[in-house]
Amino acid sequence: MRLLASLLLTCLLAASASADAALDGAIARLAAGDPAERLRATNELGRCGTRPVCAKAARALERALFDAEPTVRRGALNALVALDARAAGGSVARLLAVEQDPTVLPAALMALGALRVQGQDALVLRYASHPAAGVRAGAIHAAGLLGGEGMRRLVLNSLRMSGDEDEQWVVRASAVLALAKLGRAEDLAVIQRAFQSGGGQKHWIARSAVAKAIAALSPRPREALERMLLDGDPRVALTAAQGLARAGYAPILRGHLRHPKASVRLAVVGAVRQAELRDTAPQLHHMVRFDGSREVRFAAALTLFAWDDPRADAMMLDAVRSNDPAVWGRAVAELARRTGAQHGRDVKAWQRALKRVRAEQAPR
Repeated sequence: MRLLASLLLTCLLAASASADAALDGAIARLAAGDPAERLRATNELGRCGTRPVCAKAARALERALFDAEPTVRRGALNALVALDARAAGGSVARLLAVEQDPTVLPAALMALGALRVQGQDALVLRYASHPAAGVRAGAIHAAGLLGGEGMRRLVLNSLRMSGDEDEQWVVRASAVLALAKLGRAEDLAVIQRAFQSGGGQKHWIARSAVAKAIAALSPRPREALERMLLDGDPRVALTAAQGLARAGYAPILRGHLRHPKASVRLAVVGAVRQAELRDTAPQLHHMVRFDGSREVRFAAALTLFAWDDPRADAMMLDAVRSNDPAVWGRAVAELARRTGAQHGRDVKAWQRALKRVRAEQAPR
């Protein structure tokens, strides 16, 4: 037993040393001459996780915020958000004080919000009137995450004032989503006026944002969300279904698994997966076998597989045989996530990998 413990400790120490070496290597590559190599290093460091040693990765990424290459600065910002590196908030604010590249500013503003950097309202206000719509949208997104009455007023004003210069609803949709986080029930009237007068109905992103705001702010959102479940765009229907789950209408959502429209059933399957409504598993099993829509059958199987139901394994293996790249690609990705293996479209190899995983999970 003592020998086994010693061997296990040796293996753990070796694995830790290898991980630390990889981390040090990625940090060193932040100084590489090739900007593409520096960008790859930021992506690698962003996957460090929550280990204590990852604080070293965050400090290196803070320095990379001032890299000469805009793509590297964006990569560093995204990586710091992935690490939830709150201690880097001051560096993000300093970057925003001097940054001029309109392709970097939205990422910097989103990082300011995601890292909850307080005391920077003046920066957000400055960029909320930037000439580039993407930058203004980033500022509004940050306002929604930072919260507070001043940020709420900024978002409401942006929603009221944005018009012809926001034809694709980039800024106004960001404002509606921000209000879903920091707004009040009375703000729904402002949202509705902007939506109707500004032609929001023509843009899926506007309709989806409104569905999210209704779910978050309305005291009685059921009727509106059920109407939006019928939207022709699956992204809007999914947002409406998710809103029903978040607003406490899980029984209503379960009932819509039997809706006559396949698009509604598809949206609801996505929502029950996100909401972890595992008591719908019997219905999903029935859908995997008998639903008239291939898309719905596959979505139900994906949900059951994500819930670690071994009865979905056969459907995943069948999906690998599909001629549709979107289907077999998703199946391969899910199988790789579950097993930690990479077998491409080799169904027999995936079958063996799943059998191994199931054997490891079996009670002893």
